[in-house]
Amino acid sequence: MNRRQIWLVFRKEFIDLLRDRKTWIGAFVIPLVVIPLLFLLIGSSMSSVEEEARSDIPLVVLGKADQPLVEQLLAQPGTRLVQTDEPLALLEQAEVRAVLELPDDVEQKLSRGETIKLTLWYDPSNQKSAYARDVVGQAIDRYEQQVVAERLNAVGLSTRAIQPIETSVKSVASDERLTGSMLASIIPLMLVISLASGGIPAATDLVAGEKERGTLEALIATPVAPKNMLTAKLFAVMLMSGISALASLISLSSVLAFAPFGMDQVEYSLGFLNPVTIALLLVMLLLLAALFAGVELTISTMAKSFKEAQTYMTPVVFGAMVPAYMMLPLNPADVPLAYYLLPVFNGMAIFKEVFYGTVDALHALLAIASSLVYVVAAIAVAARFFQRENLLVK
Repeated sequence: MNRRQIWLVFRKEFIDLLRDRKTWIGAFVIPLVVIPLLFLLIGSSMSSVEEEARSDIPLVVLGKADQPLVEQLLAQPGTRLVQTDEPLALLEQAEVRAVLELPDDVEQKLSRGETIKLTLWYDPSNQKSAYARDVVGQAIDRYEQQVVAERLNAVGLSTRAIQPIETSVKSVASDERLTGSMLASIIPLMLVISLASGGIPAATDLVAGEKERGTLEALIATPVAPKNMLTAKLFAVMLMSGISALASLISLSSVLAFAPFGMDQVEYSLGFLNPVTIALLLVMLLLLAALFAGVELTISTMAKSFKEAQTYMTPVVFGAMVPAYMMLPLNPADVPLAYYLLPVFNGMAIFKEVFYGTVDALHALLAIASSLVYVVAAIAVAARFFQRENLLVK
C-alpha cells in the first residue's frame, strides 16, 4: 500500500466531510444533543407523573367511611374520598384511582377474631392507579399489623412471637462493581448503536454520493490504486463512527453526572478502568468501527444513488441494535461462550466484562480474534465490490 496516496485521499475525503453539514449533524450533533434531551424528557415526564400521582389520589370506598381503616387510609398524603354510584365506571375513565370495598362491620368482626375480606379494584394500565393501589395496600398492611399486635397483646404475647426469623441482607458488590453494572446497562448499547449509525452518512456520501455527483469517476481516473482509495475511505468512515461514539459517550457522561438513576447511595468509582481494560475497550471499539465501516462501504458501493444507499443502510442499524438489546439484561457470568465468537455480540460481551471488572483473558482473545476475522471478511467484500468498475461509474 502507498501510505502517501492513502493520506492524500483520506485528507480529501475528510475535508469534504467537514464541509458536509448533514454528515456532522448525523454523526456528532444528534448524539451530543438528542441523547441528553431524550433522557431529560423521559426523566421529566416520569417525575411529573409521579408528582401528580402523589399529590392527588381520589378513592372510592364502598362501605362505611367512618372506620379506623378508612381513617388511616385518609391519613396518607393526597388521598381523598369520592362519592359516586358508578365507581368502576369512574375507575375505567381515570376519574378515580382505586375502589376499595369493605364490610360495614369491620371492627366487630376483627374484635371477635374473625378474618375480613376486602376487595381492591385498580386499573393496571394506568400508572397513577397502580400507584394508588400501592398506597392503599400500604395503609391496609399497617392497619393489619396494628390488629395483629392488639390480638397478641390480648393473649400476653408480643409481635416477636410471630417473627421467629430476622433476615439481614448485605451486599458483596463493591462501589466499582455497582458503578460498572449501572454503566454496563447503558453505555455499551449507545456505543454500538453510535458506531453503526455514525458512519452511515459518511459511507453513503463517500461512494454513493460521489457516484451520483460524478466525482467518483474522476477520482478513480487518478493514478491511485483502488485498494489505497478504499483504505482511505474506510479510515474516514471509521473516524466519523468514532466521533459519533465519542459524542454519545460525552452526552451520556453529562446525563449520568446530573441524573445517576437512583444510585445516590453509591459512591461512584471507576476503579474497574486501568491501562489494560482501557486498551481492550479501544481495541474492540476500533474493530467494531472497522466492521461497520466495511459493511457500510460495501452497501454504498452496491447502491446506484444516495437515496438508495440510505435505504439499504437501515438494516445495519437494526443489525447492531438486535445483539445490543439481547445482551442488555445479561450479567457477564451469564453470557454464553458462543457470544464471544459472534459479530457485535462479542463486543458487547467484552464491554460488559470491562465495566463489571471481570475481564476473562480467554474471552478477550476469542472476541478479538473473531472480530479480526469478521473485519477482514467485511473489508475483503468491500474491496471486491470496489474493484468492479460497473458499480463505481453511474
